Amino acid sequence: MRFGILGEAKIAREWLVPAIIESGHEVTHLGRRNPGQESLPEIYQDVIETDYEDLLAEPSIDAIYNPLPNHLHVPYSIAALRSGKHVLCEKPVALNVEELTQLETVATKSNSYFQEAFMIPHHPQWQWLQELEIGKIQSANFIFSYPQQPSGNYRNRSSDGGGPLYDIGCYAILTGCLLFGGMPEVVSAIAIMNDKYDVEKQVDAVLRWPNGAILNFTVSGDAALCQSLNVLASNGWAKLNVPVNPPEITHAYWSTGGLEKGTKVSFPKCNQYKLMVDDFVTQANSGNPSDFSISKVVTQTINEIQRKSGLLGK
Repeated sequence: MRFGILGEAKIAREWLVPAIIESGHEVTHLGRRNPGQESLPEIYQDVIETDYEDLLAEPSIDAIYNPLPNHLHVPYSIAALRSGKHVLCEKPVALNVEELTQLETVATKSNSYFQEAFMIPHHPQWQWLQELEIGKIQSANFIFSYPQQPSGNYRNRSSDGGGPLYDIGCYAILTGCLLFGGMPEVVSAIAIMNDKYDVEKQVDAVLRWPNGAILNFTVSGDAALCQSLNVLASNGWAKLNVPVNPPEITHAYWSTGGLEKGTKVSFPKCNQYKLMVDDFVTQANSGNPSDFSISKVVTQTINEIQRKSGLLGK
């Protein structure tokens, strides 16, 4: 499959382009806001440089990877679908339910396939956790944080869909989708605003899922780098050391009782982005319809957290 990349996002350079190549596909075009004004990063030396519109119109491209800032996900994904291209779009796909509905309508009418670029379901540590026999999961505690980003970063601008709730809160909600399923109720949500920018720096929320399980999460864009997931079940517990961006070899712990450290589980070398690309290409080639079920849960829950915490009025 021949891919075109929209924009020069770091995640594309460091993860998705290498994953596409490792999967046996080609990156043939790169769309830039100002083509020709700056030298291409090394990983793009053999691709054709163009602007966004010409990239979408290029007939030789089969699929578009869209890692643009959050507010550009829906409009450019819609344009790509209408041009007859499959779309792998960075998370979060949409800023609100209305945007997502517009995208789903276009995707449903299109012969092309759309997928939100959530990579973690493809990592074996999540498959292991979902199959682990520790009884009924009663609660989960998810933490994801990173330090304050540079001033020019879109994560610091609310108009671009910035803030950690959009950026990494989507992973917390996805955790509940993978462990429990269904649409959660937002029991409580607290947002702490950034001192320098018009976005929140931290969000703490409690979600109750249809089966009664509780997900507590903290996400921050102005704290120490940290990731963890702790799961409590009726007959045991489990912990993923690094649930979202694990190193090449990562570990988990679990136990069916006691306060000891638990049994350590090590997972083999894994590139979850490559596995995601494999799945995307398989689904696109199969002719299967686009599935927006998880995207709907994530988007609607983010919007409800924004209402509950007062972020929509900031």
